[in-house]
Amino acid sequence: MKDKKDAALNAARYQMGQAGDEPLPVDEYAQATGMAPVAKQKTPLQLHAEDEAWEVANSVLDEAFARGDFDHLALAGQKIDHITGNDDPDWWLKSMMRREQITGLGPPALTLRVEDEQMEQTLDHLPTERAVREHVEDFNQRIIEARRQLLGGPPVITALRDATAEVLAWQQRRARVTEPGPAVPAKRRWWHRKN
Repeated sequence: MKDKKDAALNAARYQMGQAGDEPLPVDEYAQATGMAPVAKQKTPLQLHAEDEAWEVANSVLDEAFARGDFDHLALAGQKIDHITGNDDPDWWLKSMMRREQITGLGPPALTLRVEDEQMEQTLDHLPTERAVREHVEDFNQRIIEARRQLLGGPPVITALRDATAEVLAWQQRRARVTEPGPAVPAKRRWWHRKN
């Protein structure tokens, strides 16, 4: 029995040695896409094994379709944005940004507009007048730099902010929050009540 297996193995090795002189098939996909071909060419035996693997996978899929395993899937027939909208070459980047909730990226004109809309909330979180003034001055400086269009992009239409006016508005908002409300009489505990 072992001799038969060795003989078959030796025959296969002999055939592989003889087949090494044959030219390998051209990588049509690499030529069509302009990609460099695989550095190490595959032997005919490897190509045959890959073909068999594809045939097995396709037959398994065909059987699953026949059994109805793919009927009534959760998202069947629904549009999946990042897959169907493949006109955009950066679809994967945009979907990752949406999934990971990454913000603050983009041309300065757009990021400055968003920051301008959220300026009051940002300033309300700052602890001192000096911090508010520094933040507004930094914001104004970034607007001026973006208007120079050194990096390109859409035109910057965000207006400069007056640091003194922002500090006064910050103080007024802060005073409204810290104003004491009407005094609520303290509840008397049961052990302090008089009979």
